Amino acid sequence: MESVNILLLHQYCKLIAKGAESNIYLSTFFSRKTISKIRFPKSYRHQALDAQIRKQRTIHESKMISLARCMGVRTPFVYMVDPVRAEIVMEYVKGTNTRDKINEQICLKIGKYTSILHKNDIIHGDLTPSNFLLSNELVLLDFGLSYRSNRIEDKAVDIRLLEEIFKSLYHCKFKSFYDSFLEGYGTLIDSKEVNRILKNLKQIDLRRRYA
Repeated sequence: MESVNILLLHQYCKLIAKGAESNIYLSTFFSRKTISKIRFPKSYRHQALDAQIRKQRTIHESKMISLARCMGVRTPFVYMVDPVRAEIVMEYVKGTNTRDKINEQICLKIGKYTSILHKNDIIHGDLTPSNFLLSNELVLLDFGLSYRSNRIEDKAVDIRLLEEIFKSLYHCKFKSFYDSFLEGYGTLIDSKEVNRILKNLKQIDLRRRYA
């Protein structure tokens, strides 16, 4: 039986975003509209080391996307992982970036998603409104910095980034947005642990202020 060459059934349409480590393409996979994330080589690294790093990070990210999805967080479905090309082919989700549509209800949902992740010791690493997409439901994107940890401080750092974004981008609505987030965050995390995490967050701020 003749094998199917998958690469012939996977086509790139256009570059839609360029990051520090990867390019994001609108693509088609078996005639299905998809998103392809490809980590590009870094010239300053040894070629073999660079290939290994990109391979490991690609595999890790794809696993974290799927793990979060299994836990109940809506993430893009992963169709294919190519470790050699350092590529993840995933579901194309039509929607609007929450950065432009954010409100208290969205912040509540972001809190619920973060609660699910932290309850299962998953640290997203880049919790910003730009990494959430508003479709039929809220979709969480970009697990490139994610990792597993049960440390209170790691969970506090995860929240701290979102808090800073709320303060800088939505200064007038900061309190209502952050309160809504914390309300959602408390859905799965018990109040004692939430208090421990928030206390640690304040300690981080103090360390930074007096550093």
